[in-house]
Amino acid sequence: MATDTTDLFRKKLEQLCALARRSSMRLSIQEIQGTLRDVDLNPDQMQMVYDYLDQMGIEVADGQAEDSVASSHGRRPSLEIYLEELDSLTPIPEDVEYLLFERAYEGDREARQMLIERYLTTVCDLAAEFEGRHSRVEAEDLIQEANTGLVMGVAALEKQRSLAGYRAFLLNYVTSFLENSVKQLDELMNSDSRVVNRMNQLADTVRELEEELGHKPSAEELSAFLELPLEDIHGLLRIAGDGLNVGS
Repeated sequence: MATDTTDLFRKKLEQLCALARRSSMRLSIQEIQGTLRDVDLNPDQMQMVYDYLDQMGIEVADGQAEDSVASSHGRRPSLEIYLEELDSLTPIPEDVEYLLFERAYEGDREARQMLIERYLTTVCDLAAEFEGRHSRVEAEDLIQEANTGLVMGVAALEKQRSLAGYRAFLLNYVTSFLENSVKQLDELMNSDSRVVNRMNQLADTVRELEEELGHKPSAEELSAFLELPLEDIHGLLRIAGDGLNVGS
């Protein structure tokens, strides 16, 4: 996949996981198709989506997903259940694993699925290492990103001469994917933090100027006082909505 398509595909997988968490880890086929309607996927890529959802413990139902509030009562956290399921996976002998890599490289769907299962625990451990270095990102988000990278890495396999080569390719792919994902998550968090800080600063300035001027300040007055472009002030006011009133 091209970079833009890969980013879009990753975001769609994240949207599906978020939707599933609100519906007790269940999705309907209609919900999946609706989320992916603007992504052009071939049959193999669509199967990757279903394989990924299965590995994340998300049930795919024919009808609409059940109400999340009613059906999630008494459930244990999905991350806890997921980690327990990983502990029950049976290791694969190295000679079998190499054959799976060879078949997966040739496009065998079953081999790809078995490799994904084989490396779920490995990429989960990799995500834990990233969690230690990036405490701002939730463990569940990191595992989700690692699993997305795993599915895409298996689909992007390149021919190697040995099992060690295949392993190195796959783990390097997942590591690179995680690094890019964490960078994007950090940038998003920093952006959100900056917006919140600016909103607080704007609200304080509105109150200060209203007391000083005897009327609600205009967007132009706020722009001059804060030394911010007028379009930035208008953008912040749109975000604030009715919660922050200024003069005309």
